[in-house]
Amino acid sequence: MVSGYAAERRARKDLVVLQAYIDDSGSDKRSDKRLVLAGYIQTAEAWSSFSDEWAAVLAAAPALKSLHMTDFGGFTKEEREGKIDALAAVLAKYKPISIECSVSSRDYKELLRDAVPYDLRHPYFPCFVGVLYGVAKALEAEGLKGPVDLIFDIQGNVGPLSALWYTPLKHSDPLLASTLGGPPIFRSDDDVLPLQAADMLAWHVRRVSEPHYEKRHMDVANAIRFRHRYMEMPRELVASWAVKFSKVPGLQEVRDRSIEHSVAKLITGLPPERVVPAFEAMARRARYLRILKQLLERLGLRRLWKKIAKSKITIR
Repeated sequence: MVSGYAAERRARKDLVVLQAYIDDSGSDKRSDKRLVLAGYIQTAEAWSSFSDEWAAVLAAAPALKSLHMTDFGGFTKEEREGKIDALAAVLAKYKPISIECSVSSRDYKELLRDAVPYDLRHPYFPCFVGVLYGVAKALEAEGLKGPVDLIFDIQGNVGPLSALWYTPLKHSDPLLASTLGGPPIFRSDDDVLPLQAADMLAWHVRRVSEPHYEKRHMDVANAIRFRHRYMEMPRELVASWAVKFSKVPGLQEVRDRSIEHSVAKLITGLPPERVVPAFEAMARRARYLRILKQLLERLGLRRLWKKIAKSKITIR
């Protein structure tokens, strides 16, 4: 965030702090169960003014404590639509860059869930990665310079678990490294108003992706998308990932157990520029150990292998 940058850089006129607010929306069981992550990018300064105006619209009669598209208890249809139109007008005034990324939860479960590591079984992860690239490419297309801070709505453990891979992903790609800021943070949309706007966008773009949407849904979706970036992960792409994962040696060893704590310890214990080399070193060691295991088992030295497998390794 702004306070995280050195005073010298904060004082420079070329520092424009951007913030991306992202929320998700998932279909019900009667449909394709599409998961959507969507949100907006704007300057921190604009978000501050935006939040004041958004709060004023929420407080106007009939008052709404916070916007959740699935919770308009006590509102008539006309009151609900009127409140949404008024909030959409606030978005139209500021016109933040909008992005979305979606995947079929049904396709992911059918084709990929049993092929990936335990910690990547939820379709939130590929959408999370898609959002990272969507944000970076949106800035590139608009001629904007990072860093951009990423703020996600709290979604149980799937968000923070996906964010564990943020540092290695960022430092393995020059585009991400040059545009993204520090690790994502997770906040409640009850407290952070731009996340409510992201909720509104995610809900509408998800609804218009379904077979039987109402014209009203499309009208609102069109009214709240600005310089929009759309990313979809089709079934063919998900199937290709499954094939690629099936060819990764040793993957079966992490299909049934979490390595969350090991990854977190590695990432937090190293400077960012050392994380990717550390993962590469781990991959080399894993290949060596697989060969050694096969050799020792062929020689009838299973007990020796068990001792080696339990030995600790230090990654520097």
